[in-house]
Amino acid sequence: MLQVMCMVDSEDYWYLNSINEKSQSLDYYSYTYEVAGGTEGIGNTVVRLLVVEIISAKMVVGFITPNNFEQPEQLRLRFICRDNPTEDIPVECNISGEVKKSSYMGDEVEKIEYIGYTLEKFYDGNQAKFYLLDLRPQVEQQGLGG
Repeated sequence: MLQVMCMVDSEDYWYLNSINEKSQSLDYYSYTYEVAGGTEGIGNTVVRLLVVEIISAKMVVGFITPNNFEQPEQLRLRFICRDNPTEDIPVECNISGEVKKSSYMGDEVEKIEYIGYTLEKFYDGNQAKFYLLDLRPQVEQQGLGG
């Protein structure tokens, strides 16, 4: 099982904590979002995000994944905040095989900006906070690997 530490705003952390303390179940939904397209007719790159909507907490986390990422069946998210960085709130979820696709002409960075902006606006319109986190190795983030 893949585990990922997620730094979130204090407000979201404490809301999630209150749900956890009451032993309420968390409704969630997960999918992969792919953006494909080239830049000025050169190549066809694909940017993938693993998206987990934590519906009960009105929070969504999108993870930019490396090119060679093998999607796990389960994921454990461990939420922390600046107010309480030593105590995480674990959330376990199953990952669906659903893939949503769109096209955007541009390089990898432009696609990440597009997908981040698109999802942030979509979830903001649905009163949910969107977090975008990068799981790629530092070298790949700089465009040197991958």
